[in-house]
Amino acid sequence: MRNIFLAALVATAAVSLPADAGKPKQVRYVGIHPVPKSEGGGFCYIEAPHVHIFAANKLEYRDHRGHNHFVGDPVAYGYDGPKHAYRGHHPIHVHAVVGDEDNDVEFCYLDGPHYHYFEAPESPEFKVVGDAYFYVGEPGPVYVEARPAMIKVNAIYTPLVYTRPVIEVEPPEGWIGVRFGVAPVVVAPVAAVEVRGPAVRVVAPSVRIVVPPPPSIRVDVGIGVGFSGSGKVKYKGKKGKRRGW
Repeated sequence: MRNIFLAALVATAAVSLPADAGKPKQVRYVGIHPVPKSEGGGFCYIEAPHVHIFAANKLEYRDHRGHNHFVGDPVAYGYDGPKHAYRGHHPIHVHAVVGDEDNDVEFCYLDGPHYHYFEAPESPEFKVVGDAYFYVGEPGPVYVEARPAMIKVNAIYTPLVYTRPVIEVEPPEGWIGVRFGVAPVVVAPVAAVEVRGPAVRVVAPSVRIVVPPPPSIRVDVGIGVGFSGSGKVKYKGKKGKRRGW
């Protein structure tokens, strides 16, 4: 009777499970984005809304109408399409990037020079200096509130080795990096760097070992042979003299 009850319970549970139970959860994306190494790596170039079965991290993606939109540097993950240089934090008009009318402005919190696959909108909030975009507008309170948490995204990019844009011009007046203190970027080296500093010579203390000379030994032995009138042989010897004993 007990076995029958257990069999019925298992059958009921199997019927009550949803049809998609056990299947990987689908996650919505819009726009191009990297593929995690755990999922094979590489880059997804689908611009239209689509799904994957891996999650998006909160630092490199922003929600846009229920879809995850990548706001990081695509070049860091192997992207080889058109790219545009930026320096410091700046807003991203996601609706313009994905091509819809749902106004959505998010912020990129990458410090220093980096790339995006989209251009900044024509606006007095951006200035182009040295072929790079600088944000000179006034960020809203949302940017200020989210900044302490979102700047942690830079820890993801610090160890990545890839070719970042080279921006050697002075930032324009009003740049956000001056007003909000964007920290300099420390990246993994891609070329040999020689750092010279004062020479330091470390000398171990000298050790002098004095070994006393071994004791000298002198043995004098003299033997004289003579003949007496009696015909006997006489031996004359000197006692050995020892020094240092």
